[in-house]
Amino acid sequence: MNTFPTLKELHRQKAQLLAQIKNFPDFRSGSLVGRYRKCGKPNCHCAKPDSKGHGPSWSLTRTVKGKTVTTIIPKDAVEITRKQISQYHQFQETVHNLVETNVKICDAQLASPAPETDDLSEVEKKG
Repeated sequence: MNTFPTLKELHRQKAQLLAQIKNFPDFRSGSLVGRYRKCGKPNCHCAKPDSKGHGPSWSLTRTVKGKTVTTIIPKDAVEITRKQISQYHQFQETVHNLVETNVKICDAQLASPAPETDDLSEVEKKG
């Protein structure tokens, strides 16, 4: 019993993954972090020892060409930003699956014998 997918099945899987990528919703990479800060005023509530401070203020950090880029995210956009980051992770997983499917296609093509010709003179003529 053959448990390996056929080349036709792999090409169908590749087409499905490409369709998913084409229809992906908006996404973004990065890490969303809520930060608290103390303002430094001695009479402010943040100066108390048990206070977290002011905040949270939200920032998104990501790497662009080897450098960290930070974007301030408004409080009312935190949930949509979380969703966009989640969609980015789903996109990454889909791309990973596409790469793995392509590797399987390439492996299957390597394993397939080259088409043989009955007439060697035809091969020599095209040579």
